[in-house]
Amino acid sequence: MSCTFNALRPNHSGSRMTGTGGIKTCVGAPAACNSESDLEFYNDFSRMWMTAATSRQSQCAPPLRSSTAAATCVNHPGDPSVGWRTMTIGTLVSSGGQVGSGDAESPVLFVSCT
Repeated sequence: MSCTFNALRPNHSGSRMTGTGGIKTCVGAPAACNSESDLEFYNDFSRMWMTAATSRQSQCAPPLRSSTAAATCVNHPGDPSVGWRTMTIGTLVSSGGQVGSGDAESPVLFVSCT
């Protein structure tokens, strides 16, 4: 039993940022699933990825089971553009009690927040 996770490139519309991710496909039949998608931005000051929003879902694939995290894109003086990405992590459990996990990382989207 194993599952493939996905993380889509963030979407930017006005001041709204969204990041979608989840469970794409599974081989075998998990008895329970859980995935979390984090919408993250890169903080130039700390040089770290920071979580702006989180969404969770607990349904197994198929079909694609996803959730969308949303946040406001805020302009930070001195930052001409901000890098955003979606990170997805997930766990699954088989009917026999075996535990599996996985993750996915989207491409980075650079935007100038308004």
